[in-house]
Amino acid sequence: MTGRIVRSKIAELAAETIGSRHGREVLKEHGWSEGMPIVIAQHDEKLTDVMALAVVHQPPVLIATLDPQSNDLCFTYVVIGCTDLEVVAPRDAKDSILDLYREAQSTPCLTFRVAPLTHSAIAHAIPPLQKSAGVKYPGLPSAVDVRRA
Repeated sequence: MTGRIVRSKIAELAAETIGSRHGREVLKEHGWSEGMPIVIAQHDEKLTDVMALAVVHQPPVLIATLDPQSNDLCFTYVVIGCTDLEVVAPRDAKDSILDLYREAQSTPCLTFRVAPLTHSAIAHAIPPLQKSAGVKYPGLPSAVDVRRA
């Protein structure tokens, strides 16, 4: 299929969120800046695999995934290679990116490490961008909100 790009649902939702003024405002409140790399990951992908993709980019990065139970779009802000942090024990090799996101939700900033990395990293869970009635993608304002603005 010439000229066609296959995109995942997560990539579509992330692009729609970044493309909306409301979505950008929410992400900016949590450290996102225009041009920041976004790693797309399935909820059950191994954390070590996702971090291997993240280190290829210039940190910090956003990691986007979908919560399979709620269908919420979840972003995790990750800073890798923090040499000033205490080196913590590596996470379990079975941990998924969603495991990290859920644990990071319970604290303002989670220090973690995956086995191949020699330095700790920091994760910050951005509150889920939830669907609203009449809205195609999560995190976007409803038509009523737009009319008020």
